[in-house]
Amino acid sequence: MSRVFDAILFDMDGVVVDSEPVHEKAQRTVIREFGLKVPESAFSDFKGMTEDKVYALIAARYGTNGTPAKRLVAAKHAAFASLADELQMVRGASALITSLHAAGCTLGLVTSAASWDQARAFEKFGLEGYFQAVVTGADVSKPKPYPEPYLLMAYRLNVTPEACLVIEDSRYGVQSARRAGCRVFGLATTFTSDQLLESGAHRTFGSMQAIAQVLRAQSGPQDRVA
Repeated sequence: MSRVFDAILFDMDGVVVDSEPVHEKAQRTVIREFGLKVPESAFSDFKGMTEDKVYALIAARYGTNGTPAKRLVAAKHAAFASLADELQMVRGASALITSLHAAGCTLGLVTSAASWDQARAFEKFGLEGYFQAVVTGADVSKPKPYPEPYLLMAYRLNVTPEACLVIEDSRYGVQSARRAGCRVFGLATTFTSDQLLESGAHRTFGSMQAIAQVLRAQSGPQDRVA
């Protein structure tokens, strides 16, 4: 176990699973299918949001042609599920997770995704058994950027938030973890390093391999990260 942190907490989309391109493809499918007038510039605003928030934002800014937001959310989940074969893991994520687990680290996964999307990713990539606890969007009433997801994870793991390292790729995720009191490493896969630092990340990295190097240096001789 790392001598610096009692637990290491991963976001899923953009950190463990390279799902942002697939999410965007599914969003475009729904927007096209329902004839929504959403400008190209809006897509960056959707990153890190729950689907409820995405379609509430679309409804408020651009309208939905009378289509209930719940129907749009359901259509997005269906479109994303149909594209599941296109999902890949973020480069270096599998190696880091397996090496931390082998070193006896306590790991948690905190995602705004629906529970079935999390379960699908775990099954596809064989992630069952690596994480001691999982928090999804269904577990909280106030999702990221509120601190509730990370506070709940700390509670479930019986650790203090201040003793947790969080790896996040989105502005909302970084804000959530910082507000909970966690140490935050920003992974610049979805947003730039500057954007993640502005959101509160303590450090930023361009790859999971770079994060692994830092954690390796912080591990003791008996709990070396591979």
